[in-house]
Amino acid sequence: MSEHMKTIFDFVKPTRYRYVHICKECDQPSFSNESSSEEPCIRCGANSYHVTPYYNPSEDYALDVDYYAITMMYALWKEGLHQTQVVFDDFYRKAPFVRGVGEFSTELGGYVAFGGLGHLIDTIENLYFNESDINYLREQSEGFDEAFLDDLRKLRFSGDLHAVEEGNIVFPNTPLIRIEAPVWECIWIEAMLLNIINAESLVLTKGARIKTIAGNDGLLEMGKRRAQGRDASVNGAKMAYIAGFDATSNVKAGKQFSMPITGTQAHVFIMFHPSELEAFLAYAEVFPEKTIPLLDTTDTLGSGLPHAIETARRLEEKGYEMTAVRLDSGDLAYLSKKVRKRLDEEGLKHVKIAATNDLDEYTIASLKQQGAKVDIWGVGTKFITAYDNPALGGVHKIVARRPLHSELESNQYTKDDWVALIKISESIEKILNPGRKKVYRLFGDDGMAKGDYVCLEHESLEGKDEILLKHPRNPLKAKRIRDFQAVELLQPIFEGGKLVYNVPSLSEVRDYHAFQKQSFWEEYLRLEVPEVYPVSLSDELTEMKNQLIHEKREG
Repeated sequence: MSEHMKTIFDFVKPTRYRYVHICKECDQPSFSNESSSEEPCIRCGANSYHVTPYYNPSEDYALDVDYYAITMMYALWKEGLHQTQVVFDDFYRKAPFVRGVGEFSTELGGYVAFGGLGHLIDTIENLYFNESDINYLREQSEGFDEAFLDDLRKLRFSGDLHAVEEGNIVFPNTPLIRIEAPVWECIWIEAMLLNIINAESLVLTKGARIKTIAGNDGLLEMGKRRAQGRDASVNGAKMAYIAGFDATSNVKAGKQFSMPITGTQAHVFIMFHPSELEAFLAYAEVFPEKTIPLLDTTDTLGSGLPHAIETARRLEEKGYEMTAVRLDSGDLAYLSKKVRKRLDEEGLKHVKIAATNDLDEYTIASLKQQGAKVDIWGVGTKFITAYDNPALGGVHKIVARRPLHSELESNQYTKDDWVALIKISESIEKILNPGRKKVYRLFGDDGMAKGDYVCLEHESLEGKDEILLKHPRNPLKAKRIRDFQAVELLQPIFEGGKLVYNVPSLSEVRDYHAFQKQSFWEEYLRLEVPEVYPVSLSDELTEMKNQLIHEKREG
Protein backbone atom coordinates (compact mmCIF):
# COMPACT_ATOMS: atom_id res chain seq x y z
CA MET A 1 0.00 0.00 0.00
CA SER A 2 1.37 3.41 -0.91
CA GLU A 3 2.13 5.90 1.88
CA HIS A 4 -0.75 8.23 0.95
CA MET A 5 -3.25 5.37 1.26
CA LYS A 6 -2.39 4.58 4.89
CA THR A 7 -4.76 5.42 7.75
CA ILE A 8 -4.29 6.15 11.42
CA PHE A 9 -4.71 2.44 12.15
CA ASP A 10 -1.46 1.73 10.28
CA PHE A 11 0.45 3.94 12.72
CA VAL A 12 -1.49 3.63 15.98
CA LYS A 13 -2.42 -0.02 16.38
CA PRO A 14 -5.71 -0.89 18.10
CA THR A 15 -4.06 -4.11 19.30
CA ARG A 16 -1.63 -1.95 21.30
CA TYR A 17 -3.97 0.71 22.68
CA ARG A 18 -7.41 0.04 24.16
CA TYR A 19 -8.83 3.58 24.50
CA VAL A 20 -8.70 6.95 22.84
CA HIS A 21 -9.05 10.10 24.98
CA ILE A 22 -10.36 13.22 23.20
CA CYS A 23 -9.72 16.53 24.97
CA LYS A 24 -13.04 18.27 25.65
CA GLU A 25 -11.45 21.66 25.10
CA CYS A 26 -9.40 21.27 21.90
CA ASP A 27 -10.26 17.80 20.50
CA GLN A 28 -6.63 16.63 20.80
CA PRO A 29 -6.59 12.82 20.79
CA SER A 30 -4.32 10.62 22.89
CA PHE A 31 -4.14 6.86 23.09
CA SER A 32 -3.97 4.75 26.23
CA ASN A 33 -4.59 1.33 27.73
CA GLU A 34 -6.46 2.92 30.62
CA SER A 35 -10.08 4.08 30.64
CA SER A 36 -9.24 7.23 32.62
CA SER A 37 -6.41 9.73 32.70
CA GLU A 38 -5.28 12.53 35.01
CA GLU A 39 -2.58 13.69 32.63
CA PRO A 40 -3.10 17.17 31.17
CA CYS A 41 -3.74 17.52 27.45
CA ILE A 42 -0.44 17.87 25.60
CA ARG A 43 -1.95 20.60 23.44
CA CYS A 44 -3.96 22.88 25.73
CA GLY A 45 -3.28 21.60 29.26
CA ALA A 46 -6.89 20.74 30.08
CA ASN A 47 -7.57 17.46 31.88
CA SER A 48 -11.13 16.69 30.87
CA TYR A 49 -11.65 14.01 28.20
CA HIS A 50 -14.21 12.12 26.17
CA VAL A 51 -13.16 8.46 26.39
CA THR A 52 -14.14 5.73 23.94
CA PRO A 53 -12.86 2.23 23.09
CA TYR A 54 -10.29 2.42 20.31
CA TYR A 55 -10.66 -0.05 17.46
CA ASN A 56 -10.80 -0.24 13.68
CA PRO A 57 -14.43 -0.78 12.59
CA SER A 58 -13.27 -2.56 9.42
CA GLU A 59 -11.42 -5.10 11.60
CA ASP A 60 -14.10 -5.66 14.22
CA TYR A 61 -13.98 -9.46 14.07
CA ALA A 62 -13.95 -10.88 17.60
CA LEU A 63 -17.72 -11.13 18.00
CA ASP A 64 -18.24 -12.43 14.48
CA VAL A 65 -19.31 -15.70 16.13
CA ASP A 66 -22.34 -17.71 17.15
CA TYR A 67 -23.02 -17.12 20.84
CA TYR A 68 -22.51 -20.75 21.74
CA ALA A 69 -18.83 -20.24 20.87
CA ILE A 70 -18.52 -17.70 23.70
CA THR A 71 -20.46 -19.85 26.17
CA MET A 72 -18.42 -22.97 25.33
CA MET A 73 -15.20 -20.97 25.62
CA TYR A 74 -16.33 -19.81 29.06
CA ALA A 75 -17.31 -23.33 30.21
CA LEU A 76 -13.93 -24.70 29.10
CA TRP A 77 -12.19 -21.78 30.83
CA LYS A 78 -14.06 -22.56 34.04
CA GLU A 79 -12.91 -26.19 33.77
CA GLY A 80 -9.34 -25.13 33.10
CA LEU A 81 -9.39 -26.99 29.76
CA HIS A 82 -9.46 -24.02 27.37
CA GLN A 83 -5.75 -24.27 26.54
CA THR A 84 -5.91 -27.97 25.57
CA GLN A 85 -4.32 -28.39 22.16
CA VAL A 86 -6.67 -29.82 19.51
CA VAL A 87 -6.82 -30.48 15.79
CA PHE A 88 -9.72 -29.26 13.64
CA ASP A 89 -10.36 -30.13 9.99
CA ASP A 90 -12.40 -27.98 7.62
CA PHE A 91 -13.97 -29.70 4.61
CA TYR A 92 -17.22 -30.06 2.67
CA ARG A 93 -19.27 -33.18 1.99
CA LYS A 94 -21.15 -32.45 -1.24
CA ALA A 95 -20.06 -30.48 -4.29
CA PRO A 96 -22.39 -27.64 -5.32
CA PHE A 97 -24.11 -27.07 -8.67
CA VAL A 98 -23.72 -30.60 -10.08
CA ARG A 99 -26.56 -32.25 -11.98
CA GLY A 100 -27.07 -35.93 -12.59
CA VAL A 101 -25.53 -39.00 -11.00
CA GLY A 102 -21.88 -39.90 -11.21
CA GLU A 103 -20.29 -43.29 -11.69
CA PHE A 104 -21.04 -44.37 -8.13
CA SER A 105 -24.75 -45.03 -7.91
CA THR A 106 -25.37 -42.93 -4.79
CA GLU A 107 -22.66 -40.30 -5.25
CA LEU A 108 -22.35 -37.14 -7.31
CA GLY A 109 -19.10 -35.91 -8.75
CA GLY A 110 -18.14 -32.26 -8.86
CA TYR A 111 -15.57 -30.00 -7.25
CA VAL A 112 -15.02 -26.79 -5.32
CA ALA A 113 -12.53 -24.08 -6.25
CA PHE A 114 -11.03 -23.06 -2.91
CA GLY A 115 -11.49 -19.36 -2.22
CA GLY A 116 -11.27 -16.97 0.70
CA LEU A 117 -7.80 -17.81 2.05
CA GLY A 118 -6.48 -14.28 1.57
CA HIS A 119 -9.52 -12.86 3.36
CA LEU A 120 -9.13 -15.42 6.17
CA ILE A 121 -5.45 -14.57 6.64
CA ASP A 122 -6.28 -10.88 6.97
CA THR A 123 -9.03 -11.67 9.49
CA ILE A 124 -6.86 -13.88 11.70
CA GLU A 125 -4.02 -11.34 11.68
CA ASN A 126 -6.41 -8.69 13.02
CA LEU A 127 -8.39 -10.82 15.43
CA TYR A 128 -8.75 -9.53 19.02
CA PHE A 129 -11.41 -8.48 21.54
CA ASN A 130 -11.62 -4.71 21.84
CA GLU A 131 -13.03 -2.89 24.86
CA SER A 132 -16.39 -2.42 23.17
CA ASP A 133 -16.61 -6.22 22.78
CA ILE A 134 -15.63 -6.76 26.42
CA ASN A 135 -18.25 -4.26 27.62
CA TYR A 136 -20.91 -5.96 25.52
CA LEU A 137 -20.11 -9.39 26.94
CA ARG A 138 -20.08 -7.96 30.47
CA GLU A 139 -23.69 -6.87 29.98
CA GLN A 140 -24.95 -10.39 29.13
CA SER A 141 -27.03 -12.35 31.63
CA GLU A 142 -24.48 -15.19 31.86
CA GLY A 143 -22.39 -13.02 34.18
CA PHE A 144 -18.94 -13.82 32.81
CA ASP A 145 -16.12 -13.60 35.35
CA GLU A 146 -13.94 -10.51 35.05
CA ALA A 147 -10.90 -12.78 34.96
CA PHE A 148 -12.34 -14.49 31.88
CA LEU A 149 -13.00 -11.14 30.20
CA ASP A 150 -9.45 -10.09 31.06
CA ASP A 151 -8.13 -13.25 29.38
CA LEU A 152 -10.21 -12.41 26.31
CA ARG A 153 -8.43 -9.04 26.12
CA LYS A 154 -5.13 -10.89 25.66
CA LEU A 155 -6.49 -13.59 23.37
CA ARG A 156 -4.97 -13.89 19.88
CA PHE A 157 -4.79 -16.82 17.46
CA SER A 158 -1.67 -18.68 18.60
CA GLY A 159 -1.91 -21.91 16.65
CA ASP A 160 -0.77 -23.55 13.44
CA LEU A 161 -2.94 -23.36 10.35
CA HIS A 162 -2.31 -25.36 7.20
CA ALA A 163 -4.45 -24.86 4.11
CA VAL A 164 -4.83 -25.66 0.45
CA GLU A 165 -3.61 -22.66 -1.54
CA GLU A 166 -6.33 -20.32 -2.78
CA GLY A 167 -7.57 -21.14 -6.27
CA ASN A 168 -6.82 -24.86 -6.13
CA ILE A 169 -9.47 -27.49 -6.87
CA VAL A 170 -10.68 -29.57 -3.93
CA PHE A 171 -13.06 -32.48 -3.54
CA PRO A 172 -15.58 -33.76 -0.98
CA ASN A 173 -14.36 -34.95 2.45
CA THR A 174 -10.81 -33.77 1.77
CA PRO A 175 -9.41 -31.39 4.43
CA LEU A 176 -9.11 -27.86 3.01
CA ILE A 177 -7.75 -26.47 6.26
CA ARG A 178 -6.12 -28.11 9.29
CA ILE A 179 -5.77 -26.13 12.51
CA GLU A 180 -3.76 -27.09 15.60
CA ALA A 181 -4.40 -24.66 18.44
CA PRO A 182 -5.89 -24.34 21.94
CA VAL A 183 -9.47 -25.56 21.85
CA TRP A 184 -11.03 -22.22 22.76
CA GLU A 185 -9.27 -20.56 19.81
CA CYS A 186 -10.60 -23.19 17.39
CA ILE A 187 -14.11 -22.68 18.73
CA TRP A 188 -13.69 -18.89 18.55
CA ILE A 189 -12.78 -18.77 14.86
CA GLU A 190 -15.27 -21.39 13.60
CA ALA A 191 -18.12 -19.15 12.45
CA MET A 192 -15.98 -16.46 10.83
CA LEU A 193 -13.79 -19.06 9.10
CA LEU A 194 -16.74 -20.96 7.68
CA ASN A 195 -18.51 -17.76 6.68
CA ILE A 196 -15.50 -16.61 4.66
CA ILE A 197 -14.48 -19.94 3.14
CA ASN A 198 -17.98 -21.22 2.36
CA ALA A 199 -19.15 -17.99 0.74
CA GLU A 200 -16.05 -17.24 -1.31
CA SER A 201 -15.37 -20.84 -2.34
CA LEU A 202 -18.97 -21.17 -3.50
CA VAL A 203 -18.82 -18.06 -5.68
CA LEU A 204 -15.34 -18.92 -6.99
CA THR A 205 -16.65 -22.36 -7.97
CA LYS A 206 -19.58 -20.78 -9.80
CA GLY A 207 -17.16 -18.46 -11.57
CA ALA A 208 -14.86 -21.35 -12.48
CA ARG A 209 -17.77 -23.22 -14.08
CA ILE A 210 -18.82 -20.15 -16.06
CA LYS A 211 -15.23 -19.62 -17.21
CA THR A 212 -15.02 -23.25 -18.35
CA ILE A 213 -17.96 -22.65 -20.71
CA ALA A 214 -16.99 -19.13 -21.81
CA GLY A 215 -13.49 -20.27 -22.74
CA ASN A 216 -11.52 -17.45 -24.34
CA ASP A 217 -14.55 -15.18 -24.78
CA GLY A 218 -14.62 -11.91 -22.88
CA LEU A 219 -16.16 -12.35 -19.43
CA LEU A 220 -17.37 -9.51 -17.21
CA GLU A 221 -18.72 -9.58 -13.63
CA MET A 222 -21.63 -7.22 -13.03
CA GLY A 223 -23.57 -8.58 -10.04
CA LYS A 224 -23.18 -5.69 -7.58
CA ARG A 225 -26.87 -4.75 -7.42
CA ARG A 226 -28.11 -8.29 -6.75
CA ALA A 227 -25.51 -9.47 -4.25
CA GLN A 228 -26.51 -10.26 -0.66
CA GLY A 229 -24.89 -7.16 0.78
CA ARG A 230 -21.89 -4.97 0.10
CA ASP A 231 -19.21 -7.37 1.38
CA ALA A 232 -20.66 -10.18 -0.73
CA SER A 233 -20.51 -8.01 -3.84
CA VAL A 234 -16.92 -6.89 -3.26
CA ASN A 235 -15.50 -10.28 -2.33
CA GLY A 236 -17.59 -11.94 -5.04
CA ALA A 237 -16.04 -9.66 -7.65
CA LYS A 238 -12.62 -10.70 -6.34
CA MET A 239 -13.57 -14.37 -6.77
CA ALA A 240 -14.73 -13.64 -10.33
CA TYR A 241 -11.31 -12.26 -11.19
CA ILE A 242 -9.57 -15.30 -9.69
CA ALA A 243 -11.91 -17.52 -11.75
CA GLY A 244 -10.71 -15.84 -14.94
CA PHE A 245 -13.20 -13.03 -15.55
CA ASP A 246 -11.61 -10.10 -17.35
CA ALA A 247 -13.09 -7.23 -15.35
CA THR A 248 -15.81 -6.18 -12.91
CA SER A 249 -18.33 -3.35 -12.82
CA ASN A 250 -17.76 -3.08 -9.04
CA VAL A 251 -15.68 0.05 -8.48
CA LYS A 252 -15.13 -0.65 -4.77
CA ALA A 253 -13.70 -4.09 -5.60
CA GLY A 254 -11.54 -2.54 -8.31
CA LYS A 255 -10.04 -0.08 -5.84
CA GLN A 256 -9.67 -2.53 -2.96
CA PHE A 257 -8.08 -5.35 -4.97
CA SER A 258 -6.49 -3.43 -7.88
CA MET A 259 -8.72 -5.24 -10.37
CA PRO A 260 -9.74 -4.07 -13.86
CA ILE A 261 -13.11 -2.28 -13.88
CA THR A 262 -15.44 -1.69 -16.79
CA GLY A 263 -18.75 0.02 -17.54
CA THR A 264 -20.53 1.74 -20.40
CA GLN A 265 -24.15 2.89 -20.36
CA ALA A 266 -27.52 1.72 -19.05
CA HIS A 267 -31.05 2.26 -20.33
CA VAL A 268 -31.43 5.36 -18.16
CA PHE A 269 -28.79 7.19 -20.19
CA ILE A 270 -30.61 6.49 -23.45
CA MET A 271 -34.07 7.22 -22.04
CA PHE A 272 -32.87 10.56 -20.64
CA HIS A 273 -31.96 11.90 -24.08
CA PRO A 274 -34.52 13.09 -26.67
CA SER A 275 -33.66 10.19 -28.97
CA GLU A 276 -31.70 6.96 -29.00
CA LEU A 277 -29.30 8.22 -31.66
CA GLU A 278 -28.57 11.39 -29.68
CA ALA A 279 -27.81 9.27 -26.63
CA PHE A 280 -25.40 7.05 -28.58
CA LEU A 281 -23.65 10.05 -30.14
CA ALA A 282 -23.41 11.91 -26.83
CA TYR A 283 -21.76 8.95 -25.15
CA ALA A 284 -19.43 8.39 -28.09
CA GLU A 285 -18.37 12.05 -27.90
CA VAL A 286 -17.19 11.55 -24.31
CA PHE A 287 -15.82 8.00 -24.63
CA PRO A 288 -14.81 7.58 -28.29
CA GLU A 289 -12.36 4.77 -27.51
CA LYS A 290 -14.85 2.77 -25.45
CA THR A 291 -18.26 3.10 -27.05
CA ILE A 292 -20.65 0.16 -26.54
CA PRO A 293 -24.23 1.13 -27.45
CA LEU A 294 -27.06 -0.71 -25.71
CA LEU A 295 -29.40 -1.78 -28.51
CA ASP A 296 -32.67 -2.83 -26.90
CA THR A 297 -34.17 0.33 -25.35
CA THR A 298 -36.66 0.69 -28.21
CA ASP A 299 -36.21 -1.97 -30.91
CA THR A 300 -32.99 -3.96 -31.10
CA LEU A 301 -32.91 -4.59 -34.87
CA GLY A 302 -35.20 -1.84 -36.11
CA SER A 303 -33.76 1.06 -34.11
CA GLY A 304 -30.85 0.20 -31.87
CA LEU A 305 -28.70 -1.49 -34.50
CA PRO A 306 -29.12 1.17 -37.24
CA HIS A 307 -28.35 3.92 -34.71
CA ALA A 308 -25.28 2.03 -33.50
CA ILE A 309 -24.06 1.72 -37.09
CA GLU A 310 -24.59 5.47 -37.59
CA THR A 311 -22.60 6.11 -34.39
CA ALA A 312 -19.81 3.85 -35.67
CA ARG A 313 -19.65 5.89 -38.89
CA ARG A 314 -19.38 9.16 -36.94
CA LEU A 315 -16.57 7.67 -34.85
CA GLU A 316 -14.70 6.57 -37.98
CA GLU A 317 -14.81 10.15 -39.27
CA LYS A 318 -12.90 11.15 -36.13
CA GLY A 319 -10.41 8.30 -36.41
CA TYR A 320 -11.96 5.94 -33.83
CA GLU A 321 -13.46 2.44 -33.95
CA MET A 322 -16.54 1.39 -32.07
CA THR A 323 -15.69 -1.24 -29.44
CA ALA A 324 -18.88 -3.34 -29.30
CA VAL A 325 -22.66 -3.35 -29.10
CA ARG A 326 -24.66 -4.86 -26.23
CA LEU A 327 -27.74 -7.08 -26.21
CA ASP A 328 -29.66 -7.19 -22.94
CA SER A 329 -32.99 -8.85 -23.74
CA GLY A 330 -34.86 -11.00 -26.22
CA ASP A 331 -33.65 -14.08 -28.04
CA LEU A 332 -29.90 -13.59 -27.66
CA ALA A 333 -28.98 -16.37 -30.08
CA TYR A 334 -31.23 -15.06 -32.86
CA LEU A 335 -30.44 -11.39 -32.27
CA SER A 336 -26.68 -11.90 -32.05
CA LYS A 337 -26.65 -13.71 -35.41
CA LYS A 338 -28.71 -10.98 -37.05
CA VAL A 339 -26.55 -8.23 -35.55
CA ARG A 340 -23.33 -9.96 -36.55
CA LYS A 341 -24.50 -10.39 -40.13
CA ARG A 342 -25.51 -6.74 -40.45
CA LEU A 343 -22.30 -5.43 -38.83
CA ASP A 344 -20.19 -7.55 -41.17
CA GLU A 345 -22.14 -6.31 -44.18
CA GLU A 346 -21.43 -2.75 -43.06
CA GLY A 347 -17.70 -3.44 -42.83
CA LEU A 348 -17.78 -3.40 -39.03
CA LYS A 349 -16.27 -6.82 -38.41
CA HIS A 350 -14.12 -5.38 -35.62
CA VAL A 351 -17.21 -4.46 -33.56
CA LYS A 352 -17.82 -7.14 -30.95
CA ILE A 353 -21.14 -8.27 -29.55
CA ALA A 354 -21.67 -8.30 -25.78
CA ALA A 355 -24.60 -10.10 -24.16
CA THR A 356 -26.16 -9.73 -20.71
CA ASN A 357 -29.48 -10.78 -19.11
CA ASP A 358 -29.43 -13.39 -16.32
CA LEU A 359 -26.64 -15.47 -17.83
CA ASP A 360 -25.01 -18.47 -16.17
CA GLU A 361 -22.95 -21.43 -17.34
CA TYR A 362 -25.99 -23.34 -18.59
CA THR A 363 -27.42 -20.41 -20.56
CA ILE A 364 -24.05 -19.60 -22.10
CA ALA A 365 -23.54 -23.26 -23.04
CA SER A 366 -26.99 -23.33 -24.66
CA LEU A 367 -26.39 -20.10 -26.58
CA LYS A 368 -23.08 -21.39 -27.86
CA GLN A 369 -24.75 -24.60 -28.96
CA GLN A 370 -27.27 -22.49 -30.91
CA GLY A 371 -24.45 -20.70 -32.71
CA ALA A 372 -24.84 -17.36 -30.93
CA LYS A 373 -22.36 -14.75 -32.21
CA VAL A 374 -21.45 -13.37 -28.80
CA ASP A 375 -17.89 -12.27 -28.02
CA ILE A 376 -18.32 -10.89 -24.50
CA TRP A 377 -20.53 -12.26 -21.72
CA GLY A 378 -21.72 -10.05 -18.86
CA VAL A 379 -22.69 -12.20 -15.88
CA GLY A 380 -24.45 -10.79 -12.82
CA THR A 381 -27.20 -12.16 -10.60
CA LYS A 382 -26.71 -15.86 -11.20
CA PHE A 383 -23.00 -15.60 -10.52
CA ILE A 384 -22.87 -13.30 -7.52
CA THR A 385 -25.71 -15.10 -5.69
CA ALA A 386 -24.63 -18.63 -6.72
CA TYR A 387 -28.25 -18.70 -7.87
CA ASP A 388 -28.88 -22.43 -8.15
CA ASN A 389 -26.96 -23.49 -5.01
CA PRO A 390 -26.91 -20.63 -2.50
CA ALA A 391 -24.77 -22.27 0.21
CA LEU A 392 -21.70 -24.50 0.47
CA GLY A 393 -21.96 -26.88 3.40
CA GLY A 394 -18.40 -26.63 4.65
CA VAL A 395 -17.86 -27.79 8.24
CA HIS A 396 -15.30 -27.28 11.03
CA LYS A 397 -14.80 -30.45 13.07
CA ILE A 398 -12.51 -31.57 15.89
CA VAL A 399 -10.56 -34.72 14.95
CA ALA A 400 -7.88 -34.99 17.68
CA ARG A 401 -6.75 -33.53 21.01
CA ARG A 402 -3.97 -33.82 23.52
CA PRO A 403 -4.67 -36.14 26.47
CA LEU A 404 -6.68 -34.82 29.40
CA HIS A 405 -5.24 -34.85 32.93
CA SER A 406 -7.17 -37.99 33.91
CA GLU A 407 -5.83 -39.85 30.86
CA LEU A 408 -2.27 -38.88 31.74
CA GLU A 409 -2.68 -39.95 35.38
CA SER A 410 -3.88 -43.38 34.30
CA ASN A 411 -0.86 -43.72 31.98
CA GLN A 412 -3.23 -44.27 29.10
CA TYR A 413 -1.33 -41.65 27.09
CA THR A 414 1.77 -39.51 27.34
CA LYS A 415 1.63 -35.71 27.09
CA ASP A 416 3.01 -35.83 23.53
CA ASP A 417 0.30 -38.18 22.25
CA TRP A 418 -2.66 -37.15 20.13
CA VAL A 419 -6.03 -38.71 20.94
CA ALA A 420 -7.94 -39.30 17.70
CA LEU A 421 -11.61 -38.31 17.89
CA ILE A 422 -14.53 -39.39 15.74
CA LYS A 423 -18.16 -38.32 15.38
CA ILE A 424 -20.56 -41.18 14.70
CA SER A 425 -23.70 -40.62 12.64
CA GLU A 426 -26.53 -42.71 11.26
CA SER A 427 -25.62 -41.12 7.90
CA ILE A 428 -22.45 -42.77 6.63
CA GLU A 429 -21.28 -39.63 4.84
CA LYS A 430 -21.32 -37.72 8.15
CA ILE A 431 -18.92 -40.04 9.97
CA LEU A 432 -15.68 -38.09 10.40
CA ASN A 433 -12.21 -39.14 9.31
CA PRO A 434 -10.30 -38.98 12.62
CA GLY A 435 -6.77 -37.92 13.56
CA ARG A 436 -4.12 -35.47 12.36
CA LYS A 437 -4.08 -35.83 8.59
CA LYS A 438 -2.43 -34.58 5.46
CA VAL A 439 -3.42 -34.80 1.81
CA TYR A 440 -1.34 -35.77 -1.21
CA ARG A 441 -2.38 -35.07 -4.78
CA LEU A 442 -1.02 -37.65 -7.20
CA PHE A 443 -0.01 -36.44 -10.67
CA GLY A 444 0.95 -38.56 -13.66
CA ASP A 445 3.89 -37.94 -16.00
CA ASP A 446 1.51 -35.89 -18.17
CA GLY A 447 0.89 -33.46 -15.32
CA MET A 448 -2.72 -34.54 -14.91
CA ALA A 449 -4.21 -35.26 -11.46
CA LYS A 450 -4.92 -38.95 -10.89
CA GLY A 451 -6.39 -38.81 -7.39
CA ASP A 452 -6.00 -37.54 -3.82
CA TYR A 453 -4.63 -39.61 -0.95
CA VAL A 454 -5.62 -38.71 2.63
CA CYS A 455 -3.35 -40.18 5.30
CA LEU A 456 -2.20 -39.63 8.87
CA GLU A 457 0.38 -36.92 9.52
CA HIS A 458 3.27 -39.33 10.17
CA GLU A 459 2.71 -41.35 6.99
CA SER A 460 4.88 -40.80 3.93
CA LEU A 461 4.70 -41.80 0.27
CA GLU A 462 8.45 -41.68 -0.13
CA GLY A 463 9.74 -44.82 -1.78
CA LYS A 464 6.28 -45.98 -2.87
CA ASP A 465 5.94 -46.63 -6.58
CA GLU A 466 2.34 -47.83 -6.46
CA ILE A 467 -0.79 -46.80 -4.58
CA LEU A 468 -4.20 -48.39 -4.57
CA LEU A 469 -6.83 -45.66 -4.32
CA LYS A 470 -9.83 -47.24 -2.63
CA HIS A 471 -13.26 -45.70 -2.61
CA PRO A 472 -13.99 -45.00 1.09
CA ARG A 473 -17.47 -46.59 1.03
CA ASN A 474 -17.56 -48.84 -2.04
CA PRO A 475 -15.22 -51.83 -1.61
CA LEU A 476 -15.71 -52.81 -5.26
CA LYS A 477 -14.24 -49.55 -6.53
CA ALA A 478 -10.47 -49.06 -6.60
CA LYS A 479 -7.86 -47.49 -8.86
CA ARG A 480 -4.18 -48.49 -8.97
CA ILE A 481 -1.76 -45.57 -9.50
CA ARG A 482 1.80 -46.00 -10.74
CA ASP A 483 4.48 -43.56 -11.97
CA PHE A 484 3.11 -40.68 -9.97
CA GLN A 485 4.41 -37.51 -8.40
CA ALA A 486 2.94 -36.74 -4.96
CA VAL A 487 2.34 -33.12 -3.97
CA GLU A 488 1.24 -32.25 -0.44
CA LEU A 489 -1.79 -29.95 -0.58
CA LEU A 490 -1.94 -28.48 2.92
CA GLN A 491 0.68 -25.74 3.16
CA PRO A 492 1.77 -23.95 6.37
CA ILE A 493 0.01 -20.57 6.66
CA PHE A 494 0.38 -19.74 10.37
CA GLU A 495 2.84 -21.31 12.81
CA GLY A 496 2.57 -20.41 16.46
CA GLY A 497 0.14 -17.66 15.51
CA LYS A 498 2.66 -16.02 13.16
CA LEU A 499 2.06 -15.73 9.42
CA VAL A 500 4.72 -17.81 7.61
CA TYR A 501 3.07 -17.91 4.20
CA ASN A 502 4.12 -15.60 1.41
CA VAL A 503 0.68 -14.31 0.46
CA PRO A 504 0.46 -14.14 -3.36
CA SER A 505 -0.92 -11.20 -5.29
CA LEU A 506 -4.40 -11.44 -6.77
CA SER A 507 -2.98 -11.91 -10.27
CA GLU A 508 -0.76 -14.73 -8.98
CA VAL A 509 -3.78 -16.45 -7.40
CA ARG A 510 -5.63 -16.06 -10.70
CA ASP A 511 -2.76 -17.65 -12.65
CA TYR A 512 -2.42 -20.41 -10.06
CA HIS A 513 -6.13 -21.23 -10.32
CA ALA A 514 -5.97 -21.46 -14.12
CA PHE A 515 -2.89 -23.70 -13.93
CA GLN A 516 -4.47 -26.05 -11.36
CA LYS A 517 -7.70 -26.24 -13.33
CA GLN A 518 -5.78 -27.37 -16.40
CA SER A 519 -4.43 -30.36 -14.46
CA PHE A 520 -7.86 -32.04 -14.35
CA TRP A 521 -9.50 -33.96 -17.17
CA GLU A 522 -12.64 -32.27 -18.44
CA GLU A 523 -14.68 -35.26 -17.24
CA TYR A 524 -14.19 -34.01 -13.66
CA LEU A 525 -15.09 -30.38 -14.51
CA ARG A 526 -18.08 -30.79 -16.83
CA LEU A 527 -21.41 -29.26 -15.86
CA GLU A 528 -23.61 -32.34 -15.85
CA VAL A 529 -22.91 -35.87 -14.65
CA PRO A 530 -19.27 -35.10 -13.76
CA GLU A 531 -17.02 -38.08 -13.16
CA VAL A 532 -16.25 -38.76 -9.50
CA TYR A 533 -12.65 -37.80 -8.74
CA PRO A 534 -10.80 -40.50 -6.75
CA VAL A 535 -10.15 -39.59 -3.10
CA SER A 536 -8.84 -42.41 -0.94
CA LEU A 537 -7.98 -42.91 2.72
CA SER A 538 -4.74 -44.70 3.58
CA ASP A 539 -4.97 -48.19 5.01
CA GLU A 540 -3.73 -46.98 8.40
CA LEU A 541 -6.30 -44.17 8.54
CA THR A 542 -9.06 -46.56 7.44
CA GLU A 543 -8.07 -49.04 10.15
CA MET A 544 -8.04 -46.30 12.81
CA LYS A 545 -11.46 -45.08 11.69
CA ASN A 546 -12.98 -48.56 11.77
CA GLN A 547 -11.50 -49.25 15.19
CA LEU A 548 -12.87 -46.03 16.65
CA ILE A 549 -16.30 -46.73 15.18
CA HIS A 550 -16.22 -50.20 16.76
CA GLU A 551 -15.12 -48.81 20.14
CA LYS A 552 -17.81 -46.15 20.14
CA ARG A 553 -20.57 -48.58 19.26
CA GLU A 554 -19.36 -51.20 21.75
CA GLY A 555 -18.89 -48.59 24.48
